[in-house]
Amino acid sequence: MNGLINLYKPSGMSSALAVSKVKRILGENTVGHMGTLDPMAEGVLVIGVGKSARLFDYLSGRKKTYIAKFKFGYSTDTLDALGTVVETTNDIPSVDAALNAMLSLVGEISQVPPSFSAKHVNGKRAYDLARSGQAVELAPKTVTVYGAELICQPRMDEMVFSITCSAGTYIRAICRDVAKMCGSLATLTYLQRTQSGCFDVKDSVSLESLEVRKQAAIISAEEAMLDMPVYAADAGLYDDITHGRKIKAEFDGDARIYCNGEFFGIGCSRDGVLKIKTYLRD
Repeated sequence: MNGLINLYKPSGMSSALAVSKVKRILGENTVGHMGTLDPMAEGVLVIGVGKSARLFDYLSGRKKTYIAKFKFGYSTDTLDALGTVVETTNDIPSVDAALNAMLSLVGEISQVPPSFSAKHVNGKRAYDLARSGQAVELAPKTVTVYGAELICQPRMDEMVFSITCSAGTYIRAICRDVAKMCGSLATLTYLQRTQSGCFDVKDSVSLESLEVRKQAAIISAEEAMLDMPVYAADAGLYDDITHGRKIKAEFDGDARIYCNGEFFGIGCSRDGVLKIKTYLRD
């Protein structure tokens, strides 16, 4: 098997467990996800199968869109509903104040990741240190919020936002920072990833559906990389490319490599020579 699955990960399941379940369902050992989704969160988790599991560097860094519910009035140690309450307040911001704070974060920002995160600190995961009671100080990271809008206000102390951001952005941290700018506290109580690159939630498949559809649910790597430029080598070079021989090629950046109408993978031009960085041909 070789391709990608637009999996709908349910809330309460880790991304690692989702990958494990896909391995069992498909009977395939080479499986990996293209960007972690927190256990509390649900929605799009892109899974690479077979050779397509090598596409992490190309797919994990794409834009993400989320539906997020912020509940004001308290904060937890994890910044989400799975954590322990550490502080409370009666100061609940108005919709206008919260929306203005949210919109002020649109653009390139410096964000401090949550202490309970998968970031490494001196070779250890930050969440392992935090769980053991150690103080965790993570360095700010530059991320980009491309857009945000208020969807609704279910209750006076709850607001639901749609947020589009760069890979590596913590929605929990955005929730924390929006509340702080309003002189309040907030916790992320619901999170759904609705889009990851070209993968949309409306096209996703559940684990139950995957049990039935199996290989029919797999999307080709070629289809997932349609936004990448194309380099088509001369048909007479087919055997050379197939056997890894050096051929002359001049182009900028990464490109999808084709020869004689066949998709070989992702490559680049290095010192005027074609270099296939990620070989995807069956």
